[in-house]
Amino acid sequence: MAEAVGAKLVGDWTGCHSTCWDANAPANAGDRELSNQFTKSGYPLGIMVNIYGQRFVDEGQDFRNFTYAKFGRQILLQPEGCAFQIWGADMIPFLRKEEYGDEIVEKIFAGNMEELADKLLEKGLKDKGCFLKTVNDYNAAIQNHRAEYPTLGWDPTVKDGLSTQSTTVALELPKSNWALPIDQGPFLAVKVACGITFTFGGLAIDPDTAGVLSKETDAPIKGLFCTGEMVGGLFHNNYPGGSGLTAGAVFGRKAGGQAAKLAGKSVK
Repeated sequence: MAEAVGAKLVGDWTGCHSTCWDANAPANAGDRELSNQFTKSGYPLGIMVNIYGQRFVDEGQDFRNFTYAKFGRQILLQPEGCAFQIWGADMIPFLRKEEYGDEIVEKIFAGNMEELADKLLEKGLKDKGCFLKTVNDYNAAIQNHRAEYPTLGWDPTVKDGLSTQSTTVALELPKSNWALPIDQGPFLAVKVACGITFTFGGLAIDPDTAGVLSKETDAPIKGLFCTGEMVGGLFHNNYPGGSGLTAGAVFGRKAGGQAAKLAGKSVK
């Protein structure tokens, strides 16, 4: 509609807000009632593997708010566009109930890793041997790091430096923080996919008025405003959690004020 009246497009059209999403969620929509229950951002507490049992991101690269909106895209790039999140018994209590509700998400439990691998074969895992090797190598790397840095402790409130990388063993793909061995059962797996919320491309606006710019004149189109995720050029490649709310509030207020002026209303 905006394009039809000559609006200018801007921003990163190859990028998007892409979260780790429940693989069993509806394919083309969310659910206003379930809300965040389809989001699956507990990966810093464990690992993610693709259907061939290979890790593909550094789950401890940064705090969840700085990685969750880009790791969904990495899942989409994996074979069949899905992955498995894996945790040991010690981390399961830390999973958010708002995202891992018992009655909503399909939870795959097993008493040992061999059993978990067999159950994941029924859910799409293609290479049991590679999966078990990934977990074993991950655990061994952590044990070596622990031996080298015995004073470090797990702390989810900071980037704690608990890693898979030591002078004796270093994984090709590290987990840089919050790396704990996955060696205490029962073990839990959840199948995830990519959930796209919005693209980073959108409409070009005047930052002072939130007025949509014309592609012909580069001037605001009278009476047309844009806020929220439809604004382009705010994000590229990644998205810090909550920044969309901030942008919506800032440009929403600007747009409201300008619209009120056009209607002859005073703005305080």
